[in-house]
Amino acid sequence: MRTATRSSVDTISDLPCNVLDGILGCLPLKDAVKTSILSRDWRYKWVTRQELEFDYQFFVTYACNQATAIIYQVLLLHKGPILKFSLGGSNLTIYPDIDHWILFLSKKNVQEFTLCGNSLNNRYHLPSHFFTFHHLRHLKVDRCSFHPPPGFKGFEKLINLDLHFATFDPAILGNLIFRCPLLERLTLRWCTNFDTLEIDAPNLKCFDFRGNSKSICFKNAPMLEKLIVHLNSRVSMVASPVCSNITKFFCHMPCLMQLDISGHLLEYLTMGGLPENHLTALNNVKSFSVRAMFFRSIKHVSGVIYLITSFPKLQNLTIECGMKSEAVEPVVQYLQNQSSLCGAVKLLQKVHMSMFSGREVEMEFLRLILVSAPVLEEISAWNYEHLLCLSGREIMDNMKQYQRASPNVKFIVDEIVVEDALL
Repeated sequence: MRTATRSSVDTISDLPCNVLDGILGCLPLKDAVKTSILSRDWRYKWVTRQELEFDYQFFVTYACNQATAIIYQVLLLHKGPILKFSLGGSNLTIYPDIDHWILFLSKKNVQEFTLCGNSLNNRYHLPSHFFTFHHLRHLKVDRCSFHPPPGFKGFEKLINLDLHFATFDPAILGNLIFRCPLLERLTLRWCTNFDTLEIDAPNLKCFDFRGNSKSICFKNAPMLEKLIVHLNSRVSMVASPVCSNITKFFCHMPCLMQLDISGHLLEYLTMGGLPENHLTALNNVKSFSVRAMFFRSIKHVSGVIYLITSFPKLQNLTIECGMKSEAVEPVVQYLQNQSSLCGAVKLLQKVHMSMFSGREVEMEFLRLILVSAPVLEEISAWNYEHLLCLSGREIMDNMKQYQRASPNVKFIVDEIVVEDALL
């Protein structure tokens, strides 16, 4: 009888260590640990795994004591660096051992760290030794209390900072950004309220802010390419006597390519009036999204048109029309008085309008786009069927009757049908 040799049945065990680490790294942690039962050689291969993730499913599967014991066992058996560590999906305050785990990780050269709680009332307070993670490049903190100690020297290698529902002293943000000189992506979603949100980040490429602030100032953002801002609350109505908020807001971001504004930001930008000339800082914007009920006033519509005509390289435009608002007749007349956008949308290719109902004010806006965009390829719109003023076919027929600068525009109107039981 012929006996199979080890090499003929277990070639994977002879692969280089870096290859095996890569294979184990592609498996969920639970499955990677299970490989320890394959053979004596495989018993501890998983302990050099460089990515450890304890997610929502993990905490649902195991009771508090079990989860604590498993995490301790994994950390104590682990050898070598831990480049990525993720912990989240549970009420972190019921796990007092987290402080110990973070202390252990502070010596493991962690480069990517995610900590997510699930309670807004009982936020986990990050311990002081967390702020000694000197190798961090990616940091996400969700529903936690974020308070660097007085001697904090920053995360010198950090390129991505993501804070969700995090509480911190607004005064520390400027210093935090300053002490992260390589920072390229900054996300602040529903965190602490600001009086003035000031951004001074010479390497920042993407900024996503959603929350409350009385004012926003980009003091220095020469590399910023993508900007998403949602102001959740109305801002002070005191306008600057010197210049428009639009000028102050955009003047220090010459590389901006993608702009997404929503909430009350449009209201904030139009304070102080509109500049007479277009801003050269906006010359590189190719994608613009506005999600606000701007059709309700001439001030807001003129603000949107000013921005659109300030983007000579604009290719994609997204508009969220919002629910029906009052006093739109003056806005209709304002749009009807605009013969064209004066050659400002020469490169515009696609327009998408969500929550589009076919009201006259919306149709007049589309008419203005159609008559002004010579290379326009597509106009798409959608809404729930019961919110449409006209049928999708009627809307398309009306649009086709407008004068068009582009002869090959494709019209798409999606009517989303909601079952009566869900209405």
